[in-house]
Amino acid sequence: MIALLAGGASWSVPAWSDEMVPAIEIDATGSGTPFRHSWEQAFGSDRADMALTESYLRNADRTREATGFRYVRFHGIFDDTMGIMAPDADGHMHYNFRKVDAVYDGLLAHHIRPLVELSFMPSAIGSDVLRRDGGLEPLVHWKADEQARPITDYSGGTLWYRANVTFPAHMADWNALIRAFVAHLEQRYGAEEVRQWPFEVWNEPDQATWVAQPKMATYFALYDNTARTIKAVDPALRVGGPATGAIHWVGDFVDHVMREHVPVDFVSTHIYANDPPDLLRLPKSPANTGNIVCDATRTARQAIDHAGHPDLPLYITEFGADWDIHNGSADRPWIAPWIVQTVHDCDGLAPIMSYWTFSDDFEEQGVVANELPGAYGLLTTHGIPKPAFNAFALLHRLGNRRLPAGSGDGDVLATRREDGVIAVVLWNRDADRARDAHLAFRGLASVDGATVIVIDRNHGTPAALFEAMGRPVSPTGPQAAALIAAARLPAPQPAADCTQATRCDVTLPPESLALLLVPTRTD
Repeated sequence: MIALLAGGASWSVPAWSDEMVPAIEIDATGSGTPFRHSWEQAFGSDRADMALTESYLRNADRTREATGFRYVRFHGIFDDTMGIMAPDADGHMHYNFRKVDAVYDGLLAHHIRPLVELSFMPSAIGSDVLRRDGGLEPLVHWKADEQARPITDYSGGTLWYRANVTFPAHMADWNALIRAFVAHLEQRYGAEEVRQWPFEVWNEPDQATWVAQPKMATYFALYDNTARTIKAVDPALRVGGPATGAIHWVGDFVDHVMREHVPVDFVSTHIYANDPPDLLRLPKSPANTGNIVCDATRTARQAIDHAGHPDLPLYITEFGADWDIHNGSADRPWIAPWIVQTVHDCDGLAPIMSYWTFSDDFEEQGVVANELPGAYGLLTTHGIPKPAFNAFALLHRLGNRRLPAGSGDGDVLATRREDGVIAVVLWNRDADRARDAHLAFRGLASVDGATVIVIDRNHGTPAALFEAMGRPVSPTGPQAAALIAAARLPAPQPAADCTQATRCDVTLPPESLALLLVPTRTD
């Protein structure tokens, strides 16, 4: 038995035996195929207001350092809390982009660009009369025997912060806002910079964040006006939609914009692994892997192609294992191998797949009640890494050329990095049993000097220490520092099981993920 060390712990690894499971052959001789890191181009986050908080920006820095991500997407750049517009005494609209500037200034200072989601409806121009009038109605009698009194009612909104999700009362006011907004961005940041920001019209108009009826027709009207207005300001700006949940409307959207000659530069939609099958209605296909996220992404891609526009890129602007914030999925060990499986299965389907979300600074359902389990974030509000964060950090170390790995190319993903290192990620999604993986490298003289990093239930997670602390709702500074240290990604350790010339054995504990780095020594 050979001991594989990782983070100070050890696992027993059997020496190589021809009677064991056949080896997975990794061909290190060829150039491989392009392997774009689509999963780390962008990450999601909560509404624009949160980008002004210290913890949000700190976690953005941590995530960018670990993944190199370029774009962040969030709701509510037009939310009422941003204070961007209000009528004067004569009824004329005035724009105030100071908070918008603060949000975008902060992101750019941290070397992150916005993937601009144009939402939600400013109440001053929305079709909810009560909200348009500031929430005030004339004196009313709540009960027959009570004195009349004024009321303030924002019940027409959705999400915890009561986002206004109505159709504009007058489309001309919405178009004027879009025109002023885009022109202001180009004036402040320069046209060449803003041309690198994708503009996505709204968020999930098929869901509760759009109340106009009929949903599809009214959204298409909003999209048409928005896209044409943006292109009238600068034809080089990129705009797309429909930003729907569960890959809804993708084919209908492409058919519509082409039929009506509406500008479109990309198609966007969302998918979660626990979206109900009757909501998705995925067609049977021999290409499907059983991974809901990737099967749905493939279906969306095919819908665009079948509409006759394979040139249109598909952006998955939200994806995740679980849309239910209360399940704490990002905190649990199983999420790490799930993320890697999804990266493996979705390879080549979309140039951007934006995981929801990078930080627990998230208030769609209210202020998060606990540090762990928190929200969807890779990092808690105190910056404590979760297994999901460490999974993305390991994936970042893969190369940009994918190498053949066995006939089935199952629970292994092999790449070559620019420095020549063969980077191989392996995973085990079984919750009860360990799994042995045997690798044989063709084209290498030896695998001496290989290192390994393992994430499992005891490494790369704060869970054990958090339990020992008594699950503090809001950790103190010293507690948070200790949890951050406990959850840190383990350092690479010598892979003692890689001494068999060009072969390596790796034992994967239950619900685990391993990254094997092999220096190239060619024949």
